[in-house]
Amino acid sequence: MITFQSIFRSILLFGALTIWTSISIAQDETRSTNVDPDGIHMHSIRNPGQTAPSFTLAISTKATEFRVGSSVRINLAIKNITKHTIDYSDWYSDAGEMSYSYDVRDEDGNSPEKIVHQHPELDTPSYYWGAIQPGESKSTKLRISQIYKFDRPGKYTIQVFRADQDCLDENGKPVVVKSNTITILITG
Repeated sequence: MITFQSIFRSILLFGALTIWTSISIAQDETRSTNVDPDGIHMHSIRNPGQTAPSFTLAISTKATEFRVGSSVRINLAIKNITKHTIDYSDWYSDAGEMSYSYDVRDEDGNSPEKIVHQHPELDTPSYYWGAIQPGESKSTKLRISQIYKFDRPGKYTIQVFRADQDCLDENGKPVVVKSNTITILITG
């Protein structure tokens, strides 16, 4: 037997779902959803139609010499070079910063071995969503030794890349912005 209370609960549930759906649609209209190559959904501010990158990347390090097995950290600055707000979203986990790609090479042009985590399923990915105002910069520290093994002495070059979701190439794919290249020395 249908009671007044069960009808009232159904109406409340339907109303709550309607409100929740309306809020979700409104949020999606202000932020578009992108999917990176790994299938991770990322919310971002979209400024479509740009013909030039919306940011620059610059890397540096206080120390240029590190011992084998020590922590290799670099500083990264991303600067908004547009006249509008841009997205500054980051994915990171125990395996390191995931919003950037890296080109690390030894003196012979070879990439050092990447670190393989024994239990990647236990990594705890986190997502940070933010924005950078026109002319402003955001800085972060990247621990490259979380990603690559620096177990042999020698000189290494490091360059960092990030896709610009606001600037698409002729194939409709995000333009990749490259940082400067720095050189570090690993000693025994």
